[in-house]
Amino acid sequence: MRDSEVALARTDSSLMVPNDEVTSDFLYFRWEGDRKKVNGTLGKIEADRAEDLKLEAEKIKPFLGKMKVFGYFGKFYSGYPPSDVASLLAKLNLP
Repeated sequence: MRDSEVALARTDSSLMVPNDEVTSDFLYFRWEGDRKKVNGTLGKIEADRAEDLKLEAEKIKPFLGKMKVFGYFGKFYSGYPPSDVASLLAKLNLP
């Protein structure tokens, strides 16, 4: 992946082995959540992930200003991705 400059997606899934390897000049995070615990269609937060997002922010901070960081929140993470984005940005002190 490194030779082809392909980013390894970092995920929050308990089914995946944690991997912090950087394989490109940018990072890509995916926060999917658990489809068995969150409906994801109610338009509101269904699972409090504030502490998890605090840990995720700490993982991201060392890379800010050094490379681009992209992320995707699935609707099953907390049930309401817009809130997840706002919360993570606040924890990173970003607008």
